[in-house]
Amino acid sequence: MTHFRIVLAAVAHLALVQFPSGSPAQQAAGNPPTSVTAPAPASAPAAAGNAALSLQSINDDYNRQLLQIERQRLDRLAQLAAGQPPRDASRTYEVLFRLAIANNLFAEAEAAADRVRTSPDNPSPVVRLLAETINIIATADRGAFDESLADLSRLVGAGASGRKPGAPAPAAVLDTPSLLSLCGAYYQRLVQAGRFDVARKAFALLHRESTNPDVKEFSAHRLRQLELIGKPAPAIKGTDVDGRPFDLAALKGDLVLVVFWASWCVPNAAEVVWLDQVYSDYRERGFRIVGINLDTLQNGGTRAEAVMPSVRRFLLDHNVRWPNVINGQGPADYAEAYGVTEIPTNALIGRDGSVIQLDLSRKNLDQVVARAVGRR
Repeated sequence: MTHFRIVLAAVAHLALVQFPSGSPAQQAAGNPPTSVTAPAPASAPAAAGNAALSLQSINDDYNRQLLQIERQRLDRLAQLAAGQPPRDASRTYEVLFRLAIANNLFAEAEAAADRVRTSPDNPSPVVRLLAETINIIATADRGAFDESLADLSRLVGAGASGRKPGAPAPAAVLDTPSLLSLCGAYYQRLVQAGRFDVARKAFALLHRESTNPDVKEFSAHRLRQLELIGKPAPAIKGTDVDGRPFDLAALKGDLVLVVFWASWCVPNAAEVVWLDQVYSDYRERGFRIVGINLDTLQNGGTRAEAVMPSVRRFLLDHNVRWPNVINGQGPADYAEAYGVTEIPTNALIGRDGSVIQLDLSRKNLDQVVARAVGRR
C-alpha cells in the first residue's frame, strides 16, 4: 500500500505554518489546526442548483473580504516594522511573513521582504530566511520563473558553501512544517504555470542539497510526479462505486482529469462546484473526469467495504456526476502510480493518453481545458 501522508493542499499554509509557542506571530494568527475531521452533516434543506451557486458566490465574496483584511494587516505591520528599532522590527517582520505565508499573499509581502534582505541591520536567521523564500515565490508569481530558480540556487548555494564550519544550513533555522509549506507553494506555482523544467531543476536542487529528511522526501515525491509529464498515464481499471466497469484506456481520444479525493477532505468538497462547471462546459467537446477516492488510505489502511457508506454519502450530497473508483492495493493503488501524497490533487491526461498537466486549480482549470480541447 502507498506510503501516504495526507495534507490538505488548500489549507496547507494554515495547517503547516507553525509559529513558535507564545510568539507574537502565534498570538496574531491563532493556533493553526492540527487535525482534520469530517464535518457534521449539513442541516440545511436540500435545494436546487441555484442555491449551490448562491452559496458559492457568498463564500467567494466572504473569502475576498477576508483577503482584503489580511492585506490591510500586512500593510500596517510593514509600517510598524519600518519605524521600530531592529530587534522589535525583526519580531514584527516575522509576524508579517508568517501571516503572508498562511494566507498565500507572497506578492503583498515582497516589498517588506526586500527591505529585510537589503537592510544593514541583522534580523534573526528565521526572519532573513522567510524574507528570502517569500522573495523567491513572489518572483514566481510575477512569472519570472527562471529568476526565481536563480534566487533559490543562490540561497541554497550560500547555505552549502557560504557558512562557517559547524554552522547550521539556512533552512535548519526554520521549522519543518513551514519549510514544507513554502516548498508546496513554490511547486504549485511552477506546475500550474506549466514550467515543469524549472520545477525539475528546483526540486532536484532541494533534494540534493537539503539536510532536512522531510524536505528531501517531499522533493523526491514531487520529482516522481514530474516524471509523469509527457508519458502514458498509469492504468486505472476496475469497478466504480456503482459496480460498473471502468477502464481509463477506453477514454483515449478524450481529455481526462483524474481527481484524487477523500470524503472527509473539506477542500475536496469545495472543489466539486467548479469542477462540475468546467465538466458541464466542455463535456460535449470530449472532457471527462474520473475520481479516485482515497478513504482506504486513512489510518494506515481500511477495507473498501468499510469506507463505502461515507463515499456514497459524499457523492450523493455533492451530486457528483462522474465515475469514481476506490483506491486499492497492487495494480489498483492508483495513488502510488500517480505519486500522490497530498490532496486535493489531480492529473490531466491528453487525448493521446499521456499526462499533460498536474495540480490544476480553480484559477487555471478552465483555461487549460479550453486550450486542450481546441478552443483558443
